[in-house]
Amino acid sequence: MLVRFIYLFFVVLAVNVYSQASFFILHTNNTNGALENCYCPDHPLGSIEKRSLYIQDFINSNPRTVVLDAGDFFTMSKKLLKDSLVCEAYATIPYDGILLGDQELTRDVKFLNNVLPKIESSIILSNLEEPSLPFVRKYKVIKRGGLSIGVVGILGSNAMKYYSKDIRDSIVLTDPASTVNEIVKRIRPRTDVIILLSHQGFDKDQVLAKSLKGVNIILGAHSQTVPKEPVIVNDILISQAGREGYYVGLIELKLSKYKKIEDHIISTISMTQDMPDHPRIMELIKYFEDTTGLINRKKLQELDGKNN
Repeated sequence: MLVRFIYLFFVVLAVNVYSQASFFILHTNNTNGALENCYCPDHPLGSIEKRSLYIQDFINSNPRTVVLDAGDFFTMSKKLLKDSLVCEAYATIPYDGILLGDQELTRDVKFLNNVLPKIESSIILSNLEEPSLPFVRKYKVIKRGGLSIGVVGILGSNAMKYYSKDIRDSIVLTDPASTVNEIVKRIRPRTDVIILLSHQGFDKDQVLAKSLKGVNIILGAHSQTVPKEPVIVNDILISQAGREGYYVGLIELKLSKYKKIEDHIISTISMTQDMPDHPRIMELIKYFEDTTGLINRKKLQELDGKNN
């Protein structure tokens, strides 16, 4: 309880540094099936098991927040059981919108129809023509804290280039720029801020930004980038939040009384080992280990070291 209290104190303290009139965006990408820390010496950071409580506590301290994910939350090695468990883990996080990345879209359609509803969040992918997925929407308008936030999402064709031809041929994508501009033209009059979720890589996002009109922010994925400083192209702020769930991206928007963006602050929050674990996600991890017999050897060594 003491550790939890200290943790909550610092979450509240961090939030209070920001203006109370601000609006916040928390964003993630490329979780890659990481339910927990990899126990790698060079990456001593957590993942969804830390992220879930961090985001819940942040929102409790500042309800003017939207939470978004830019895709590739499934495993890279197609561990279908873990993919399903990741969907259940994502349901513990109040995501407002989630983009499908190549790791999701290259799974069997029947599997997707079975597991993605477990996320209990809106799935957004604007430029997908095939396959037909009934739960995927072209865009979403979120009402939060007196603002209307439009969310659009695209998958770049370059993200598919290393897959087999039969998989590539089964996925039909429209042009990202024309698709986004068409949707933004329709929803811009009834939105204050428009966010594009993009799954194609940081460099590609900067190129795409030059062709867009009316978009305020691009939250990217695929290249697993952690920007060292704000990147703005065509008045569009572009960001990402790394890989394996190590980080949560945080953007603070300072808005005028006319709901126009006047300034922004971006940061990347590390999911450190001293953060508390979400009990439901720890249950999912144990279920995976008990069912498959797969336990990270580095994790076993650490646990053995603590018990001796």
